[in-house]
Amino acid sequence: MSRAGTDEVAPSDADASLDALVHTLTQEAGRTLGVDAQACATATVRGADRWLAAGSVAVARCDGAQDRPRQGPRYDLRRTDEPVVVADLVAPFDAAVRADEVDDGRWPVWAHACRVQGFRSVAYVAGVHRDVVVRLGLYARQVQPWAGLLDRAAGLAQGIASVVAVREQVVALAQAMDDLLDCTRSRALVDQAVGVVMRERGCDAPTAMGLLTSAATYRDLRELAADLVAGGTRDRAAAARSVRDAALARAGSTAPLVGLTA
Repeated sequence: MSRAGTDEVAPSDADASLDALVHTLTQEAGRTLGVDAQACATATVRGADRWLAAGSVAVARCDGAQDRPRQGPRYDLRRTDEPVVVADLVAPFDAAVRADEVDDGRWPVWAHACRVQGFRSVAYVAGVHRDVVVRLGLYARQVQPWAGLLDRAAGLAQGIASVVAVREQVVALAQAMDDLLDCTRSRALVDQAVGVVMRERGCDAPTAMGLLTSAATYRDLRELAADLVAGGTRDRAAAARSVRDAALARAGSTAPLVGLTA
């Protein structure tokens, strides 16, 4: 959506601004929640998975480590829709941590990536808005009290999901506007071509449109109309006829040619 007109750039600018907002919300997630953690966000939009943003390269690498084996807290979250907490990736047992919140070897590839990047404690939550599901991962280098943060983190994920949903609406609206503009331009061009045929042949509009349609059997009507209008706007009728003849010959039809040049 990088159109030339001033009114057509606006949707693209809005699209970029919403993307930037998603990045900012993700990068500032730890500060927003009051926890020393870095975040990453992915989304499922109408069944299609999409990467959104990450607070650091290290977090992106850890989150991405889940994709090849298709194992990790993000995949568990996707399956159950319940928050997933791994309170301690280093200590195999801590009396203050529930047994289901320690690294128990379920996701060795992901856990190894986290240790390599220096992360010890992780939580994943989901937020839903309309047909958008955002999964927010929080990675901390020290053990964190996730239990008191999960609801707020889910609220943040929902906020990001709402931004993604609005962005999807903007993209769809921009595409609809582009299609409408193309249709309007095509219609105006065809109308001009009909006028050229009417003037040259001395026929009414339905007859002129029939000649154009017949001539465009093997060629795009808009291209044919453009050739006719390019010739028809010149003062010399001979030049206009030459352009129209060439356009109709390239269309592979000679019947309309007789009608236009007789």
